[in-house]
Amino acid sequence: MKSLIALLSLLVFTSTAFAADDVLGDLDSLGGNKDLVRKARDLDPNNKVRIVQNRLVDRNMRLELGLNYGTVAGGDPYVSTDNVGGRIDFHFTPRFSMGVMYYQSSNDLSSEGQRVYNNAVAAQSSGKEYNYPDSDYAKETTMGVINFYPLYGKLNMFNTGIAQFDVYLLGGYGQVQLRSGAADTYTMGGGVGMWINQHFSARLEARYQAYEDTIASGTRPLDLTVLTAGIGFLL
Repeated sequence: MKSLIALLSLLVFTSTAFAADDVLGDLDSLGGNKDLVRKARDLDPNNKVRIVQNRLVDRNMRLELGLNYGTVAGGDPYVSTDNVGGRIDFHFTPRFSMGVMYYQSSNDLSSEGQRVYNNAVAAQSSGKEYNYPDSDYAKETTMGVINFYPLYGKLNMFNTGIAQFDVYLLGGYGQVQLRSGAADTYTMGGGVGMWINQHFSARLEARYQAYEDTIASGTRPLDLTVLTAGIGFLL
């Protein structure tokens, strides 16, 4: 009796294992099983069925050219800065790319800088002592960057198609050209890259950047937060 129970248990376990293997095999083959997709559509023709398994956009050994716009938070309290520029990234694999980013900076007085400036003008007109905002600002920046893409997923674009996206990390080093001269700079951060099709991409990025500028009292360290949005073209 014990032998029979043991034999039955072994048969149940074996059949369950084979069934699990079959299920896993079916799941792995969903993306390429066109007959299964067609049958699923036939069961409910009112719903669109899309089963995706592999990466939609091949980024092995591909070049990406991009344009971007960014805004800067932090840094000099008297200056408000926006960036416009471009980047070139070479994707060795879908998980790793290296590139260069370049952008020019547009600067204006911040609300605090404008307040100090207005006070200085008022003091000057009344013959009092005054101080203009003492500031330095970036003109252009060039950096080499390394990108690592550890996570990826897919989005249904309003039932018109499926877009692939990657969450990535980046680090970079380069030079910023300031009003006072050139300074070394480094950056680190992350973002989301969306690969709309085989040739078009979009990015949203947030990163920390640091460098030292020079004012009348000497050099000072600046910590910036840079938010960037961009579009790209894959060759």
